[in-house]
Parts: sequence; structure tokens; C-alpha cells
Amino acid sequence: MLSLRHFFAAPERGALFHVMVDKLGLRTALEARPGSDAVMKRAQARCAGCGREDTCQSWMAENEIAPEAPYFCKNHDMFERLKHDIEAEKQLQTA
Repeated sequence: MLSLRHFFAAPERGALFHVMVDKLGLRTALEARPGSDAVMKRAQARCAGCGREDTCQSWMAENEIAPEAPYFCKNHDMFERLKHDIEAEKQLQTA
């Protein structure tokens, strides 16, 4: 069975990364980080090379907003670190 991977070049496949960032509500925080352009390029490349576009698109269709990326996401750990950093910064600001 062919997946979307066969029809789109890597940059287009990596566009799912941006959809995931929005579903997780992390766009503003990610873009505000130092070196965010480089971080997003690497994350988008991981996304583009994943090979699970069909599974990802199905997950996205079922999850309008999500508290966490799916377990199979190549950027799952990066998203979790970002959420951890955001929470730590919030705690520092309220302390």
C-alpha cells in the first residue's frame, strides 16, 4: 500500500509537523525559543522522514486539540521537553 510519502517531497511531508505544533498549542512558545528556526527545521526533518504519515493524519483527524503528541511521533520527546520548560518558566514567574 502506498502512503502519502510516495507522492510528496520531504518538505511537504514535514508540513504535518506544523499541524502537530498547532494541535498541541505550542506554536507561540516554540517560536519564542532561542534558536527556534533551527529547532523547527530539525523537527520538521524528523517528521518528514517518519514514514507514518497515514497514521499521523488519522490521529490528527481524531484529536482536534491534544495534551500530548502520539507515542509514535518522532518529535514526541521534543514536544514534552518544550511543555516541561514552559511549565518551569511559569512557576518561576509566579514564585
